[in-house]
Parts: sequence; C-alpha cells; structure tokens
Amino acid sequence: MKQQLELRRIRDFGEIINDTFTFLKENFKPLFKALFIVCGVFILAGGATTALTMLGKIGIGNAKMNPGTYGNKTQIYSFFIMAMINAVILAFAQFSIYLVTLCYISVYLEKKGGTPTFAEIWGYYKYYFLRILGGGILIFLLFMFGLLLCVIPGLYLMPPLYLIFPIIVMENTSFGYGFNKSFSIIKGNWWMVFGLIIVMGIIVSVLGALVSVPLQLITTAQSFLSLKGLTTPVVIVFSVLQNVIMLTYTLPAIALTMCYFSLSEQKDGTGILNRIDMFGKKPDTQTDLPSEQY
Repeated sequence: MKQQLELRRIRDFGEIINDTFTFLKENFKPLFKALFIVCGVFILAGGATTALTMLGKIGIGNAKMNPGTYGNKTQIYSFFIMAMINAVILAFAQFSIYLVTLCYISVYLEKKGGTPTFAEIWGYYKYYFLRILGGGILIFLLFMFGLLLCVIPGLYLMPPLYLIFPIIVMENTSFGYGFNKSFSIIKGNWWMVFGLIIVMGIIVSVLGALVSVPLQLITTAQSFLSLKGLTTPVVIVFSVLQNVIMLTYTLPAIALTMCYFSLSEQKDGTGILNRIDMFGKKPDTQTDLPSEQY
C-alpha cells in the first residue's frame, strides 16, 4: 500500500515544487472529480461567454473594415457588456477552483491522508464560501491600495496575502487571524514565497498560452483572411479549452498550501508535536499515521 504524503513538515523551495506535483498526481482523480462537479457550471458558462466575447470582437473588427457599418454603437456596447459578464464568471471560476482545492487538502489533512469524498469537500466548500469570498474582496482592496501607493508596497504585500486563504481553511480561523499569521510566518521567507508565486504563475501562464494565444490569433486573422464557416466553431472550441485550462489553478493553490505547512512547521512545529503526542500509545490508535512515523 502506498504511503500518504505528509503535509505538515519543513520543505525547501525544490521540495515544495516536487511535493506539489506529487500531491496532484496521487490525488488527481478525486480532486478533479470534485472540481468538475463544483466548477463545471462556471467553466461551461465561461466558455460560452468567452466565445461570444471573441465573436463580438471579430464582428467589430469586420465592421472597421467596412466603413458603411462601422460605428454601430449597439454592437460595441454588447461587446463590452459580454466582456464584463465573462470577467465576472471567470473570476468566480478561478475562485471556486482555488477554494475546492483548499477544501480537498483540508479534508485530506483531517482524514490523515484518507481520500476525501465529494460530500465532504462540498460541505467544506459551503462552509468556507462566504468567509473566503469576503476575504478575497478585502485582499483585492489591500493589494490595489498597495499598488496605488507605489508598485513596491503592492509587491511586498503579495506573498503574505497569498498565504491568508490556506491559513483560514487549514486552521478554520478568521480573516484577521489569517492576516496576522501570514505576516508572522513569512518573516525571513519572503523571497521564497515570492519566488514560488512567480514560478507557479509562469507554469499556469505557459499552459494557458497554449490555448489563449491561438484564440487571439484567430480573432485577429479573421479581419484579414477569409475564414468563413470555420471561425465560429474554432472560436467555440478554443474558448471552452481556455476555460478548462483554468483548472491548472490547482497548482498554485497546492503549492502555496505546501508552503504554508512548511513555514508553519518552522514556527509552531505542529506536525512534530503531534507525532510526539502519539508516542507510547497503543498501535490501534496509531493507524492514522504513515508507517514510517510509527
């Protein structure tokens, strides 16, 4: 029987990256099952609104090439309204993907490496939804405030702000506690967290570019090339793929949670204390630990 990945332990930068992909590989099926069930509606709606937005952009581009039709304000207004609707749906999709991943890890931790069920994940998702949504709005405002002061304060706030959600979900605590603890555990580790955010951002961006770049090229080429009969189906396919690829947001969610466990272990030693507490107990009370920890 395979050993479960120990979450609460100190890791260096490379180990965080490696364990992120290890965790994803070992939990791919149950995690993505939950993601598709919870986030599927956002992905489908996002695919539809992305396609409509891109087709609207193509329509405006074609109108520019025809002076007789350019200037249709209704067409332009419709494009911007659809673009805003698309942005809201994509924001909820990314939010849900991130939260489902955190809930999965929290249940995994609670069950000592046992496979979380969808009912458990859904229960956690509903429990944390409003708390994380409200926290997300506060984090956005804080980040924007930092950028308004200057770019540097915004960048300085980014690493600790990224750790707040994992703290809230893993410790079932408030935004205020998560905010304070994130700044506490990041002391001396700012560059590591910042580097982790950059690396995960690059990975997600590269994967997303595999779909988004061809989609943008298609919408641009439509104004200069004759693609009649092909444009709409191709745009729809790539729009749906672009939204499906958002599931890669699980990677930064897992990586930042691994980072939280490592930093928290350095400061609090929770995992070590739990193992010390298990010493001397009967074997039947130790079944929730991996064999190498007996």
